[in-house]
Amino acid sequence: MTTTHTAQALLLPVGQFFGTFHPVAGSTERYHRVRLGDEVWELDDQRFTLWALAHGTGDRAPEEPWTLPAVRDAAAAQLPGVDSAPLLHGLLAEGLAVEVVPGEAVEFARRHRVGARMLGLGNSAEQPWLWSIGFFEHPVVSVTRTVYDMWERCPSGESLWTMCQALADEEREAGGTEPDLVDPERLLTAFLRTAHLLLAASVVYLEPLP
Repeated sequence: MTTTHTAQALLLPVGQFFGTFHPVAGSTERYHRVRLGDEVWELDDQRFTLWALAHGTGDRAPEEPWTLPAVRDAAAAQLPGVDSAPLLHGLLAEGLAVEVVPGEAVEFARRHRVGARMLGLGNSAEQPWLWSIGFFEHPVVSVTRTVYDMWERCPSGESLWTMCQALADEEREAGGTEPDLVDPERLLTAFLRTAHLLLAASVVYLEPLP
């Protein structure tokens, strides 16, 4: 996918974290493993910090997109004195991160799928419009029913785009006419605008299709 360095492009991490490993007892040497398709990458502390920052920080307002410049700004505090630009470019070139413009993301969605973690907890009588994901009696994030439905479908292994199409088809077959629910591109945009909330909480991860 062509990288688009624009102000509107979201920076998304790709890959599943497999843990931090210390190969030698008593040594400070360590590396962080990230699975990307059939490969497992071993990232040093600097590259892993940037890959982790691409997930979001959890304290940013939803209307403030998590972009490449935003990640660079955050990296300046966590990696003082380090030029993060070439390291981020490397993550993009290796497929460990991708820039995606909401509303222009169909090709990305065709090539990637979403892995789900944690448990679906449903909604509550107090806030029936919000649906929670987390652990028993410990919700981690709350999302709209649309995003919750997409998260529930993640174990299917379908591409993100196929998921959006299937949910739009189901809504139309049920008699729905709300454009945000019957248009797969709108469903995709809604998911991408919530993606960093889910990624930062480790509720989902993104990976390329085989």
